[in-house]
Amino acid sequence: MNKDSVVIEGLRSGDEKAYKYLYDFHYSILCAVANRYIHDYDVGEMIVSDVIYAIWKNRSGLIINQTLRGYLLRAVKNGCLNYLNRQSKQISIEPLQESLEDGAHPLEKLIEQELDIKIEACIKALPGLTRQVFVLSRFEELKYNEIAQRLNISVDVVKYHVKSALSKLRKELQEFLVIVLALLFL
Repeated sequence: MNKDSVVIEGLRSGDEKAYKYLYDFHYSILCAVANRYIHDYDVGEMIVSDVIYAIWKNRSGLIINQTLRGYLLRAVKNGCLNYLNRQSKQISIEPLQESLEDGAHPLEKLIEQELDIKIEACIKALPGLTRQVFVLSRFEELKYNEIAQRLNISVDVVKYHVKSALSKLRKELQEFLVIVLALLFL
């Protein structure tokens, strides 16, 4: 059995050493690859962390029919392309949003206020360390390593808490997506 097979089997069985191996031996290379697509190291780190987290989260059904590095590279490339696709859509929506602001729909301001309240409530409902890490990351715009130093925790722990916070926020704010899309097409 080769090293990749051992690691993949370890991941499937929930062996944290196998998960640590992904970070120790693949993380920096994957971040460099992501940076070549995204040209933003912090976003690239987040995409790589998302890929590794998704592998861990879905480990019981993990099927890799190629080298582990090849699988990781393809997953990071797809994550980068998805990010770039979302960014391009966001850029093309911005002029429409600006036109809505000029002649704002009567419901827009109300929905914006409700969304702000919901976001604030979601952030307040996060567990203490997760909330603290998220606020430092998103509102104080600190880098993961700066947060880790400030809170005396590892960068991996910071990444975990940011990922956890974003996941909870996405889940809680899903209902507003439908409303915002409806407003865009009014």
